[in-house]
Amino acid sequence: MLFLSKKGSSMKLILLDLDNTLIDSDYKLNVLDTDFRAVIDRLAQSGVQVGLCSDSAAITLNQWALRLGLTGPVISERGAVIWNPVENSAEIIDVSDTNWFQRLREDFVVECMREFPGITIMLGDATRFVKSPGMNLAMTDDILAINGFRTASFSLFAFRPRSDQQGLEPNQDLLVKASNLIEKMLNRYSKNRDELFWDENPHYGVLILHANITVKSRAISRIIDRLKPVETVMIGDGLADFLDLPYVSQFAVANADPRYKAKASFVSAYPLARGVMECLAKYA
Repeated sequence: MLFLSKKGSSMKLILLDLDNTLIDSDYKLNVLDTDFRAVIDRLAQSGVQVGLCSDSAAITLNQWALRLGLTGPVISERGAVIWNPVENSAEIIDVSDTNWFQRLREDFVVECMREFPGITIMLGDATRFVKSPGMNLAMTDDILAINGFRTASFSLFAFRPRSDQQGLEPNQDLLVKASNLIEKMLNRYSKNRDELFWDENPHYGVLILHANITVKSRAISRIIDRLKPVETVMIGDGLADFLDLPYVSQFAVANADPRYKAKASFVSAYPLARGVMECLAKYA
């Protein structure tokens, strides 16, 4: 798999986390797209590639990469999938440990229809659905939005309509039911909860499952072996962005977890995308 640069080049690689690093909880930038793209363009002219490294699905990250003119690789699903922007193709790492997630998603939909009569199930880009301001009157009180674009992991949102019918709010009871159902189903795939990175957040009504073997550092090490950058930087907001690799510098945005800031060699004065731009300016 070839990428934008060749071995022996003097290129530098910067990878950005997405949620709470580049975008806020409403999936918005706190800077203008044009201003951000201008920085990316200047970096590209200087031999600096900027890509993404996040837990999100590749299709979501690719949309942001295109929108912001990013030039580097896209690492998605906590490092399970590497997107090649040159060949427009995806490489799934550790396929044998992750290909069962797609079967889980299909079986889970069937089981939900059986276990929870009257539930509304949405399958597709779950984040876009959850942040949509409009409400469909056909929706029931229990709503599951399942991400249909993940290829090596699983995620869902559990929601219900707000009392004013102007949006959605987390449905913690439904999240618990969905989580319990998935745990019961794991035997079908010869799996158990201890083998998974189980990220269940009632505050947001979200459940995300990854294989324990899936970590960002493995994918980034593979990218570095191929691209041979003279310098690699990871910009993030939480401990999941700390790669613990001796050849990767860690930068943090101002809104980052204090524990991650303590591990970072540079912390921006500004939060989110504005802080990312401050980090990028060190190389522009």
